[in-house]
Amino acid sequence: MSTFRANYFDGRSSRAHEVEVRRLNAGRIHIGGDGIDRIEQVSALRISPPLARIARTIEFADGARLLVSHHDLLDRWFPSGDRLQRLVDRLERHAHAVAASIVVCLVMGFVTFVWGVPWLSDRIAAQVPERVETALGEEVLGQLDRFFGFAASKVERLRQDELSTRFAGLVAGLADAGHYRLAFRDAPGVGPNALAVPGGTVVVTDQLVELLDDDREFDAVIAHELGHQQHRHALRQTLRSSFVLVIAALFTGDVSSASGIVIAVPAFLLQSHYSRGFEEEADAFAFSTLAAHATSPAWFAAAMRKLDDHYGETGEEDDGPAYLSSHPRSVARIAAAEAAGEAFIAAHPELVRETPGYDPCTGEGNCPDDDEDFDEAEDADEVPEAGSCDRAAIERKKGF
Repeated sequence: MSTFRANYFDGRSSRAHEVEVRRLNAGRIHIGGDGIDRIEQVSALRISPPLARIARTIEFADGARLLVSHHDLLDRWFPSGDRLQRLVDRLERHAHAVAASIVVCLVMGFVTFVWGVPWLSDRIAAQVPERVETALGEEVLGQLDRFFGFAASKVERLRQDELSTRFAGLVAGLADAGHYRLAFRDAPGVGPNALAVPGGTVVVTDQLVELLDDDREFDAVIAHELGHQQHRHALRQTLRSSFVLVIAALFTGDVSSASGIVIAVPAFLLQSHYSRGFEEEADAFAFSTLAAHATSPAWFAAAMRKLDDHYGETGEEDDGPAYLSSHPRSVARIAAAEAAGEAFIAAHPELVRETPGYDPCTGEGNCPDDDEDFDEAEDADEVPEAGSCDRAAIERKKGF
């Protein structure tokens, strides 16, 4: 049998003509049926490469086409000289090869998203001009004010000036110190929060200022945010998310969805998580910065515990944006801060009194006179309260 059925399109209309294709001598074929009658040289025709059992297209020089269901005659009439094309065709016909290709694609996709996208995003972030990042930060801050409930701060100007002075002290030793600035915002719907906005701005909410009653806790939080700024984490994380969005858009065909990348930055800062590596970098920067300013890193642990307690008591942790949603609570991070605090005191024992919760009675044995306490208790017909100093206990704790 040297014929097969096909659908013929004349290139001028969308109407399909049912025809029979027959092989003639001298390398020619005849197409006939449904008002069609033409003879063509096989060498003058182009055929689409085979793809499993998908229909193939034979193109004529004048724009006409034949749509042919897979047929064995096609491979004999139109032998391919492309070895790679023949190899691909054979592989597509084998289930094991198809399964292996799927596995390879999945592995390559995983490697691209897990390592490729972060690596490329970081390279791009390093090349972004400072003025571009600053402009992005101004736009993000404007969006926070317009759409996320941020308003002018209600913290007294004198208090803002005090905290701004502390901020200036923390950035004084950093490269491009003038690039950083502190901004206060009232955000009751957000709660205690601090954000490292691209471009060098650190935003602090009034609610965080109210929660942290020791300025060294404020320094610890600011030092952490400066760590995000120093390593350009917000920009890098945004680019990573953008690449994922763009790649997904390319796969789905909806490239227009990538246009919302910049608009999504404020939501990311409030509700998304930095990568574990970014948080560890920012924490390490905070510990070293605090130590350089004669402040124990243990104050960072104290601040984290207060935030933990606040959101645990109010139940706001899962209800909306919060400091802990963009900076997830972590026992390991608090433990790391405590360990850094111990190392700091070992290097600076003269500053032991400046650590959170320091008790001279327990730490130094500098307690009220026990006999006086006992006499006072007898006079009052009472026993000493729980928590009164026990010299024997103090002796056991020496060397802590």
